[in-house]
Amino acid sequence: MLDIVSEFLSVCLISYAVAVVMPTWRWLLGMTLVVGLLLSADWSRHWIISSFPDSGPGGGIGAALLFVATVGFATGVIVRALCLLLRSWGLRRRHVVMICIFGAAIAPAVITLAPNTLTFPSAWSR
Repeated sequence: MLDIVSEFLSVCLISYAVAVVMPTWRWLLGMTLVVGLLLSADWSRHWIISSFPDSGPGGGIGAALLFVATVGFATGVIVRALCLLLRSWGLRRRHVVMICIFGAAIAPAVITLAPNTLTFPSAWSR
């Protein structure tokens, strides 16, 4: 059975790969609209459920998985858009593939560093 870190990493990499395998910018735009609509619907559902006082403590893991999937997909869209742009400027295919492969490390880095970037200094809280 997979531990929790492996599950989070697999959700991140699968959502990253969904965006990176799009062959053209039209496919990328269509997939971004479809997956973006699904992710925004799930985020709004989470927001509505968490606004009730008796919603319970069980939504933390689901919200974390949703956050990981959102960051992974957004990173994949950005990397793939950059790769499609560079490919249209004449960059070789193997370099584009290398950028897509090495771009997979960006999403886990963002997820690891996100709690540090979301905390505000104590002077801002006044």
